[in-house]
Amino acid sequence: MGSRIHIFDHFQKPIAEISVTTTPRSWVLNGHGRCDFSMSTSDPKCTERILQFGNLIHIEHVPTKDENGNFNGTLPTWTGVILTPRTWNYGIVNCTAYSAEAILSFRAMPYVTVKGTPKHIFSQILEHAHTKAKNIIIQENIMDDIQATFSDDLRTNAYDHIGKLIKDTGMDWSITGDINEKGNLELFANLYYRKGINTPLILNNNNTELQSPLLIEQGTPSNQVFGYSQANTSRSRFSVEITDQESIDDYGPLQLNQVYVGRHDKAGIENSTKARVDKRARPVRNFRRVALDRKSIFDYLNVGNTVTVKEISAGFHPEGGLGFESTVKIIGMEYNDLSNKVPLNLEIENAS
Repeated sequence: MGSRIHIFDHFQKPIAEISVTTTPRSWVLNGHGRCDFSMSTSDPKCTERILQFGNLIHIEHVPTKDENGNFNGTLPTWTGVILTPRTWNYGIVNCTAYSAEAILSFRAMPYVTVKGTPKHIFSQILEHAHTKAKNIIIQENIMDDIQATFSDDLRTNAYDHIGKLIKDTGMDWSITGDINEKGNLELFANLYYRKGINTPLILNNNNTELQSPLLIEQGTPSNQVFGYSQANTSRSRFSVEITDQESIDDYGPLQLNQVYVGRHDKAGIENSTKARVDKRARPVRNFRRVALDRKSIFDYLNVGNTVTVKEISAGFHPEGGLGFESTVKIIGMEYNDLSNKVPLNLEIENAS
């Protein structure tokens, strides 16, 4: 149990390895997670140079061993940037870091319009991010694409506009980190058609703990969406209508008018509206489980991965009665070095 923690400056050069526990650190699909850690003020490495705001942090999980001396599973690495809040108490300082995606919240965009496939727009946003902030380089890595075009008027920051792109395309993204052979930290931008893999892992009473509530159904569905482009006049405005007939058959029409700011072409409006209907035609069903450090279970845990869950006490079964057996996606997870457990935020994909 535990983690190896390396600190780098804001030029990605190594500074120190520190010995602290994270309580906890989190991974979030298509967002940024958070890491909290504390250090004794009597630790010789408790210096402003090491804990400076803007420094980068890279954390590697150290697996435990079973009773036979074999290693259990390993969690993915966590890379981020040290920011506020920082809280001082007698003899201890509590620090906060946010996963590397948050760096792009501090990359202001020029007032320009970008257009193209998701991969092309993603690349343009990264290029603009590097234009005026060259100290931290985020390299393109996995760059999936779809044959659909979109547009956006850049105004705020790279993180906001990538989030908008992901929402309108139904794709996934992340920033990952790795230490190269020179000891420097490298950051990689990833755009996925779908992040994660389908795993054979089955979550059950032997490898997880239940959390209440057992199931949450939320997010008012919209199965008939009227999408509109941004325009100054009605004549220059494009509009489309996208429906999900199966959802309408079940719930009746649940309509929504949606104006897409920064979208000026009909193809982009149609693609964005379709992505919204595909994702929101039915309520989102979320629940939580706490994964235990048993055998190789941690090897299968990463945001975007799918696992199988069987629940007998919540939800309506399609064939009558209660319960479900479903493939579920990990949309968020945490790890606490002290508890050695992983609370999972899960979303049901295909109930059966």
